[in-house]
Amino acid sequence: MGRATLGLQSLADMAHVLTQAHELNHLLETAAEQACTALGAASVAISRIVPELDVVQTIINVGDLAPHEQRWPDDETYPIAGDMRLMAAIQEQKSCVDSIDDPDIADRERTLLNHLGKGSSLVTAVVVDGRSWGEFYATRHVGESVFDEDAVAYAEVLVAILAAAVSRSIRETALQDLALRDPLTGLLNRRALDESADEIFDVSPDDSRDVAVIAVDIDGLKKLNDTEGHASGDRRICDVAEALTRVFERFGSSVVARVGGDEFTVIVADSDVAAVEAAINEVCCETSGRGSKIGVSAGVAAATITATSGPTASEMFAAADRAQYVAKRTRSPRAVIADDITTGDDVSV
Repeated sequence: MGRATLGLQSLADMAHVLTQAHELNHLLETAAEQACTALGAASVAISRIVPELDVVQTIINVGDLAPHEQRWPDDETYPIAGDMRLMAAIQEQKSCVDSIDDPDIADRERTLLNHLGKGSSLVTAVVVDGRSWGEFYATRHVGESVFDEDAVAYAEVLVAILAAAVSRSIRETALQDLALRDPLTGLLNRRALDESADEIFDVSPDDSRDVAVIAVDIDGLKKLNDTEGHASGDRRICDVAEALTRVFERFGSSVVARVGGDEFTVIVADSDVAAVEAAINEVCCETSGRGSKIGVSAGVAAATITATSGPTASEMFAAADRAQYVAKRTRSPRAVIADDITTGDDVSV
C-alpha cells in the first residue's frame, strides 16, 4: 500500500473516530499513531498550549523516541517566546518544515533535532474553535527525505479532523462537569457525592475501610443574604468551600461536596479519625476567625466498614447531620462527634 493510500486511509479512520465518543487522550494517541504511519515519520508528538506559562506541554509521543522521551511525559514543555518556528505555528497558524541540513535553520530547531537524534521536522498548529490549542510535531530520521508539500497537506487535514474531535471532547467534558459540579464553588454536587460514596463504601470481601463523614453547615447565611445581599453570601460560601478543599486535600482519599445552599459534606477514607477531627476543627476555627459575622457548625461520624458489617453511607450521612445539628444548637466552636450511628443491626460506635 502506497503512502498516499495510507494517508487517505488514515484520514478516513480519524473521521470515523470523530463520530464516536472517546476520551481526549485516546483521540490524541490515535491521531499520532495514524500520522506516524501515514507520513513515514520517525516520531510524532502532540502538545497543548499552556497560555499562563507561555509554553507548549507535550501530551503524547509516539514512534522511534529518543532515550529521554516518554510516551506519556509527566512534564515535557517547550517555551514559546523566542521560538520563531513555534510562534509562527501558534500565532499565525502556519505550517513549517525544517531540515538539519538547511544552513538557514533556526538555532533552536537545530538544537532540538540534534537532541532528538532526528534529521527533519514538520510542525503545524492544532486549531480548536478558531484558536490555536496545541502543536502537531513530526520528525524523520537523519538521511531520510524531508517532509514535502503532500506531507504538509496531509498533516493539516489530519489536525483539522483532530481539532473537531478535540472540540467535541472538551464540550462533552464541560457538560459532564456541569452535571457533577456545583457552579458557584466548583465542588462536587450531591449526585457526584452519592457516586463517590458508592465507590468508597464498596468494600471487597475480607477487607475493611475506616470512613469518616463530615456534615458542615454555614451559620447565619440567610441573615447575611438579607442584610448584606446575596453577593456577600456567595463570597462566604466560596470561602468555606476553599477552606474545606485546601485542608482536606492533605488526605489521600477525600471528597468535598456542596449539597445544599449552605451545606457541605466531606468523606474521608483510610485516615485516622483524630486527624480528620483536627482538620475539620481547623476549618471551623479559620472560617469563624476572619471577622465574619457568621461561622460554621460541623458534625463527624466515623466507622469501620466491611463488606458485611458497618453502617451504610446513608446512615453515616444521617449520623453526621445529627451531630452537626447538636453543634449548631450548642454553638460549638468545634466539630461534634456522633456516637449514635445506628444501622438496621443496631451497630453503634
